[in-house]
Amino acid sequence: MINIISKINFLFASGVILTHIIGYALSFAALLFIYKKWDILKHEKIFITMCIFLGYGFVLSLFAVDKTSAFSEMFNYFASWLPPFVLGYYVSDAALKNKIIKTYLFTFTAVAVLSVLAYYGLFYKTIFNGHFAGEGLYGHVNALLWHISLGAMCVLISSISLVFLLFKEELSNKTKLFLSVFSVFWIAVLFLTGSRGYYIAGFITYCLIAFFYVYKFKKIKIPLIIFASVSCIGLTIYLNNPYMQQRIKNTNLNSEESVTYRLQAYPVVFKIFKKSPIFGVGPRQTIEQQELKKINFVAGRHMHSFYINTLADFGLTGLILFAVLIVQILKRLYSVYVSENSLFALAMIFAWMSLLIGENFDTILRGPRVAMDYFWITGLILGGTLINKSRKN
Repeated sequence: MINIISKINFLFASGVILTHIIGYALSFAALLFIYKKWDILKHEKIFITMCIFLGYGFVLSLFAVDKTSAFSEMFNYFASWLPPFVLGYYVSDAALKNKIIKTYLFTFTAVAVLSVLAYYGLFYKTIFNGHFAGEGLYGHVNALLWHISLGAMCVLISSISLVFLLFKEELSNKTKLFLSVFSVFWIAVLFLTGSRGYYIAGFITYCLIAFFYVYKFKKIKIPLIIFASVSCIGLTIYLNNPYMQQRIKNTNLNSEESVTYRLQAYPVVFKIFKKSPIFGVGPRQTIEQQELKKINFVAGRHMHSFYINTLADFGLTGLILFAVLIVQILKRLYSVYVSENSLFALAMIFAWMSLLIGENFDTILRGPRVAMDYFWITGLILGGTLINKSRKN
């Protein structure tokens, strides 16, 4: 079984980057082996809280006006959260975890490099409906994702490389140089996504990493060098990129549509929330409310803020359950970082913080891809650690 699970994780690490359909197929296949880890999973608070949240959402779907859209929404949550987490959780060997995560990082980086080349007209922008970059010289960099989702992944991957660069002891000069270039590359890709929400989330996250480094080691030289390098590259990209200049200049609370329609809709959403503050109106039911239709709200299937979306759809109960889940994730990651000196765990703490900041502006935790990747890597890092902890006690 261990050999099969390892192969599925390696396939997931490379395949999910090409399409989330592969991620669905592999992670659902892994559920066939859940009985092998059930004795451990039933003691994992993250797994328990996740099941409670998902179960709660499916119960709400039974009472929804549009049951089809409600159950479809909950399938997205379920498929993007639980199976990927369980798939990663199966792996307990530290060396194997490192190989799987490196496979994921290098595969994603290869796609990102092709996307940057496509962005500057040196590679195909689209292959078989997979978008490497938007049309026109100054379209978004996509890397087979929606540009906002790519922004979240840029912060995740750059956080991993920065944490290893800053906190890993006895690195060779070659490794330091590689990690420096790797970090700067992914931060540059973040610039090219045009995702202003993740400009904010990334900046705050990188500051938190630097502050923690200075707090722990009482040194500031390396963070300042990285900051100077990134600033120079970012400024160069900005000054030579009319599209990015336009994105920044158009960020206006009074005139830009993506901002104004949010500000117009949110007060209406809170009125909808008051209809059912405890349990909400049901998964993906907020967008169908007459109050939003009257103002011609054009947000698609969600409210462009995970917290407002969750509050309206799932009520205070759902928001509290989600908050408990996040606390459990951060506590477990910190525990693994302290007990096993896992830099992957430390990096994921910062990555989750960035995602939580970014979710003020979007709802990518609803799935697929970004949520799928985050929960899979989290499960991978935590796999086997509950056993080790119980043995120590």
